[in-house]
Amino acid sequence: MSSRPQNIGIKAIEIYFPSQCVDQAELEKFDGVSQGKYTIGLGQTKMSFCDDTEDLTSEYPIVDGHFSIKCYLEAVDACYKAYNKREGTLKALANGHANGNGAEEASSKTPLDRFDYLAFHAPTCKLVAKSYARLLYNDYLANPSAPAFADVPAELRDMDYTKSLSDKVVEKTFMGLTKKRFNERVQPSIEVPTMCGNMYSASVYGGLVSLLSNIDSASLQGKRIAIFSYGSGLASSLFSVKVAGSTEHMSKALNLKERLAARRTVAPEVYDQMCELRKKAHLQKSYTPAGSPETIAKDTYYLISVDDMFRRKYEVKA
Repeated sequence: MSSRPQNIGIKAIEIYFPSQCVDQAELEKFDGVSQGKYTIGLGQTKMSFCDDTEDLTSEYPIVDGHFSIKCYLEAVDACYKAYNKREGTLKALANGHANGNGAEEASSKTPLDRFDYLAFHAPTCKLVAKSYARLLYNDYLANPSAPAFADVPAELRDMDYTKSLSDKVVEKTFMGLTKKRFNERVQPSIEVPTMCGNMYSASVYGGLVSLLSNIDSASLQGKRIAIFSYGSGLASSLFSVKVAGSTEHMSKALNLKERLAARRTVAPEVYDQMCELRKKAHLQKSYTPAGSPETIAKDTYYLISVDDMFRRKYEVKA
């Protein structure tokens, strides 16, 4: 009988983002919103965008912001609890031997510490930080007497679950407790969300791309990475991967930092004009895009026409 294959996993990864972006601090001024609304409230520095020549998004999603955030945090909680339960079952089947590096887990201050790095679906970078804190809150509820929680207000232990999802004391307490670990373990995975904005389904893998680009291969060896994937509909999953081979080739092929830096940063007025182009193109047939292919990176597919039956024709930028 053949043995079960080992170390089956991700061997290559690619990311695409438009070659134009807008500075979020400048966009705050242009939109007339308070300073920090995008840069601090969302945790974004720049946002990639395209005009009507790049046919890669569905327009005008309807989002109930506060309800959506509540659903996201509920999904984080449910997935983490299910992951812990599954891990417990596997350990029991293995007669108490931990899956992975047992020495690392034995020295962990809380169960959350078994993850060396984490990548989240990232609607906003601020929500990622709140979600990481939420995982530690789950550890607290499971074992409130642990030394790591000595300074946590006792009244948080018995708080109503629904209330806890939006309670500012819970949020502030656990974001404070996770701040150092967030900077070490999660911050390396949010470069793409910070520099490109929300990529929806692709955002969690944009997080993995960020991590592979910010942490060198030698430092990643043997490390466990938790990955939280989410789709508002809703479906979600939390799984972990362990690095068992060189990631250097992936990092070099991605060339992330150079590609981000090579984008054309335009004024908010230009961004606004290109949004208008997309607005005019929405649901149009017998349509030729007005945007210039000159703004598109080499080897990128772009839209050249939509005929009277809504059939699209594309070319590749030479």
